[in-house]
Amino acid sequence: MKVAVVYGGPSPEAEISKKSAESVISALKKLGHQIFPVELSKKLPIELSNIKPDKVFLVLHGSPGEDGTVQGLLEIMGIPYTGCGVAPSAISIDKDLTKRVLKSYGIPVPAGITLYKGETVDTDALEFPCVVKPARAGSSVGVSLVKSQSDFERALSEAFSYDSKVLIEEYLEGKELTVGVVNGRALTPVEILPGREFYDYTAKYEDAATEYLIPAPVNSKLENRLKSIAEKVYRVLECKGAVRVDFRLNRYGSPFVLEVNTIPGLTERSLLPKAAAYEGLSFEELIEEMLNRRGSE
Repeated sequence: MKVAVVYGGPSPEAEISKKSAESVISALKKLGHQIFPVELSKKLPIELSNIKPDKVFLVLHGSPGEDGTVQGLLEIMGIPYTGCGVAPSAISIDKDLTKRVLKSYGIPVPAGITLYKGETVDTDALEFPCVVKPARAGSSVGVSLVKSQSDFERALSEAFSYDSKVLIEEYLEGKELTVGVVNGRALTPVEILPGREFYDYTAKYEDAATEYLIPAPVNSKLENRLKSIAEKVYRVLECKGAVRVDFRLNRYGSPFVLEVNTIPGLTERSLLPKAAAYEGLSFEELIEEMLNRRGSE
């Protein structure tokens, strides 16, 4: 198959995208496909018209690219692509919209408020600790754990530097977990043990002390609950291909959905490949599954 691998672009997560693309390109070559790496730019339609790929493998993190914009372009051009379609991508990139949709289907999400740039919030009414994060950024970019009013304005300013919409959410004290879903089937849950207090960008991509437990040390009832919720999220959002659903447990051990990644990371530190490997699916087999996406119809 002639495959164009689209990566990078102006997103704050472009460097992570490039690392994922390197792994994907290597795997696709091993699988015998003809590969054309393409960095996201205004020239994308021209480059794809020249290549005439059978399919585009999207390895884009953040906006533009993971937000449905590139997917829409490919729909117009009539080029098949990996991963979720326009609507699931556009909804999932926005944590605020994602929470609204999931909540309407009875899926548990953290309590919180949405704040737009220019609006103010009564800090006396907030409960600390809380989490402040941009609504439409991934890879934990701009996310802060805020323990006091004195730290709040700094965290809010940082989040607004990435987006004009910010979420202020309750801090859930329990474990951090993630569940990959490949073509509708949930994989084994993974527990994340950050090398620092909070699983921020540094803990995710730079801190060697961050550990991942596969399988997550949870009882079978909780494991089945996590997988059931992840598969329901996949169906409700009408996802396709491979996604990753991030969870956090509260103090009583109940799971809440934090966000949905419609183009999960595919670097050597990424969680979806780790979960797939535990279930006996090699990286090349995972990439082949993603290339031949299936899912909600």
